[in-house]
Amino acid sequence: MHVVVMTQRLTNLKFMKSLKSLIIFILLSLPQFSSSQAAILAMIFGDKVASENFNLSMEIGIPFNSFSNLENSKIKSGINFGIAGNIKLSDNWFVSPTAYFLSSRTATLSSASLNSDDAYLNTLYTGVPANYKLNYIDVNALIAYQPNGSNFRFGLSPQISFLNKAKATYEGAEGEFTQNIKSFTNKTDYGMIANLGYFFKAGHQGKGIIMNVRYYQGFSDVFKDSFASGTNRSSYFAVHLSLPFITDELAQKNLDEVELEKNKP
Repeated sequence: MHVVVMTQRLTNLKFMKSLKSLIIFILLSLPQFSSSQAAILAMIFGDKVASENFNLSMEIGIPFNSFSNLENSKIKSGINFGIAGNIKLSDNWFVSPTAYFLSSRTATLSSASLNSDDAYLNTLYTGVPANYKLNYIDVNALIAYQPNGSNFRFGLSPQISFLNKAKATYEGAEGEFTQNIKSFTNKTDYGMIANLGYFFKAGHQGKGIIMNVRYYQGFSDVFKDSFASGTNRSSYFAVHLSLPFITDELAQKNLDEVELEKNKP
């Protein structure tokens, strides 16, 4: 009995050390992280830190973004990609600290004008079609509730986004002109996420798949007044997939539980 308890304690200690090292590594590396590094990290650490109460997951989403009060603009799709840590607090409550190392938001304008220090260049690109593309690193912590006997999860989360790159591409008679607009864009964006998820427990060979539909509403202006006057806040609807990394043993347990549910009278 003492041997079993000691083995369990050593296992828990090893897990906590691995988890602590992973969290510290992510926090220190956050500004330099790329989406490819995130994928490699999740694959290396995924099975090692997996348990019934904690796992890592790959996060992939397609947001359909818009900016308020940006004249002549159309909703455009982007992409979100990152990793999350999924913590089971109880049978009903879950929390998922998430970092999207690639979060792309775009807008297409039927009429826009170049804003640069070159007056002649500005005249060439006045009232022309344009495409804005902003890349962020998003950080959020989704808190979700799953009712008893249901696969649906209802969640809310604050989100803060750190600007990485921002560019505008103008299409004029002289051809395309791309401008770095990072100096015209605020460094951070923050807001709230409302999320509706559905957990496919047997999906991904028992490792599970969470399909999410979410809405994000930003509370701060994206662009500075020198670039776009008035309020211009980001918002988007997104279709989002969460793909957990768990051990084969836990995956088989999920499959067995699903099969047991099916065979219940």
